[in-house]
Amino acid sequence: MTDGQSQPTSGQTHPMDEHTIAEVERAGTQFNAVTAMTVDRANALTAEANDRRDSGQPPRRLEGIPFAVKDVIDLVGYPTTMGSAVRSDAPAAASAPVVDRLEAAGAIPVAKTNCQEYSYGILGDESAFGRVINPVDPALCTAGSSSGSAALVAAGAVPLALGTDTAGSVRVPAACQGVFGFKPTFGLVPVDGVFPLSPAFDTVGLFASDLGVLTTAFDVIAGDDSGEAPGRGEAFDLTGSGERTIDVSLLPDGDDRARDLLMSVPELTITSANGQVMGELLDDLAPIYDFIRLYEAFEVHKDLFAKHSADYQPGVAKKIESGRNLGEAEYRRQVEALAELRERSLTVFGAADFLLTPAIDGPVVRWDEIDSGTAAKFMRYSMPFNVLGWPALTIPMPGAGSGEGPQAVQLVGRPGGDRDLFAFASRLV
Repeated sequence: MTDGQSQPTSGQTHPMDEHTIAEVERAGTQFNAVTAMTVDRANALTAEANDRRDSGQPPRRLEGIPFAVKDVIDLVGYPTTMGSAVRSDAPAAASAPVVDRLEAAGAIPVAKTNCQEYSYGILGDESAFGRVINPVDPALCTAGSSSGSAALVAAGAVPLALGTDTAGSVRVPAACQGVFGFKPTFGLVPVDGVFPLSPAFDTVGLFASDLGVLTTAFDVIAGDDSGEAPGRGEAFDLTGSGERTIDVSLLPDGDDRARDLLMSVPELTITSANGQVMGELLDDLAPIYDFIRLYEAFEVHKDLFAKHSADYQPGVAKKIESGRNLGEAEYRRQVEALAELRERSLTVFGAADFLLTPAIDGPVVRWDEIDSGTAAKFMRYSMPFNVLGWPALTIPMPGAGSGEGPQAVQLVGRPGGDRDLFAFASRLV
């Protein structure tokens, strides 16, 4: 830990108060995590919340909880910068549905957050605003693309933040900065009002310092109007006919710390039965992901890129350029292959209810240790579940972070089983 840097905190769930804005602004400056403070919006919604309370209305599910918004997601009245110099600074005319839903549940947006330019990069190393600083240790890579949202949660400035995840852009920064990060089942949460990277894989995700807040926020953005979120372990039976199986095929041999997490669920069956199947899936899905992402990202950017290519960050420009000559006919074939792969992959859940994997391949690297293989290591265990569309949760490991950087695992559930995944995760933490 470098002198002058704040230790990240966890478990913050307190509602908005007079100190929140100042703390977010302080952390935003210290960690270069904020592109705009949304004070006017926060003050207006806080006044509405106070009026509700004074009139005797019951508290909503996220009443007064401050949250941050990755700056590729529209928030009414504020520009959406995408971490880029290639942008319009006109304020958004409307908020994305995910923002509207959080606000309707009582949550209060306090900042737009710095991110990898146009979400295009897992390292978080290129933004027109400069890269975000990791609150755990400024020498460590933050990962991306949702770097600033992760940092505000890791710094204890907000208990909740929105990000986007196309190949791990929520879960990997969560792992590198020691917080919870969640990617829902593909298509379950609306992506309207969110600038796309690759629509075949894009999801809106969440960061939080507390699993309960994360669970409630997911229910809200997924459009659940049924009332309070289930309590710890509710709606998930781990006894008798409800016994569950978790596959650890992708955990390295000797990863006892990750397996120790499972000891809190004695009725759980642990298996490695899917090792061969998962290995084949990993081999098959990477080229499908690469082609579709390159093609779609170029299609998204081609008009802007034709006029402003010199104004993009160099690495992002190179990625966009890589999709220029990919043909539509081959793209259609790859989309068909993707559908077939998603169907075939469901056989994994014939032998398991959940998968446990590393969050990233190896330790969190230092900025000065990044090499040509770092991005692939960061995405090795996250990207496959964007391709497959399954829900996945980064869980920070207790006791990790002293001298060796944060450590985390990834819990993966079957498609549409997001709430089962949260209920099971509540038994582990």
